[in-house]
Amino acid sequence: MDVRFDYLGCITGVTGLILFNFSWNQAANVGWPMVYNYALLIVGILFLVAFVWIELKVAGQPLVPIKALSGESILALAVIAAGWGSFGIWVYYLWDFLEVLRGYSALAACAQNAPVAISGLLASVATGILLKTKVSNVLLLATLFFLIGQILIATAPPTQIYWAQTFVSIIIMPWGMDMSFPSGTIILSNSTVKEHQGVAASLVNTVVNYSISIALGIAGTVDRNVNKGGRDVLGGYRGAWYFGIGLDVAAVIIALYFVWRMRG
Repeated sequence: MDVRFDYLGCITGVTGLILFNFSWNQAANVGWPMVYNYALLIVGILFLVAFVWIELKVAGQPLVPIKALSGESILALAVIAAGWGSFGIWVYYLWDFLEVLRGYSALAACAQNAPVAISGLLASVATGILLKTKVSNVLLLATLFFLIGQILIATAPPTQIYWAQTFVSIIIMPWGMDMSFPSGTIILSNSTVKEHQGVAASLVNTVVNYSISIALGIAGTVDRNVNKGGRDVLGGYRGAWYFGIGLDVAAVIIALYFVWRMRG
């Protein structure tokens, strides 16, 4: 078999993703009034459009077999992107919340995050057991853990004791992480034709990492526009967290679809 690397797809896809990501994350720092942000965003979108066209019409052996991805495959990637994008927002602003608003040192903030080690271990063991049941139910549980953890930290007052909401949020979030990755990968693989299952599953890693970065950039824009020029730091943090909650709600809705689709 004559194997040919998709150079055009690689160049256009990677360039488009980099420019799109950079424009959003840079906007969180300097704001959208900077013209080059708009220019890079538009160019990035054009590169991504070119990438899709190349994968569909030009490449003999496309880097991403878009034609082979069913609607349910796209939904599986979407629920993973929403959940992990929300997680990226949660973890970034959690540290800011602990150090900036509650005044803890870096070491004290690390100590407060230490329970994720035990919680994550328990979550990984439990996920291995639960995956023997319906995978769609595991995915739904993951999205609910993401949602609950985000709501808890978004509504926690700065003066509240650590053990009330912050601790609970910290031990809940690893369950969303550990459950969503394997269950989403299984659903995605099962929704893709056999010869492309490996490539489709590898997309999960890409989606996880990219969604964390891009969602954080968008959340930074929200933060910048609602914190009243830095005078309402908590308001900015909560604006970002509320955006994360919106992502989680979308993830829950998609997960409910898979539960309905795989019922019986």
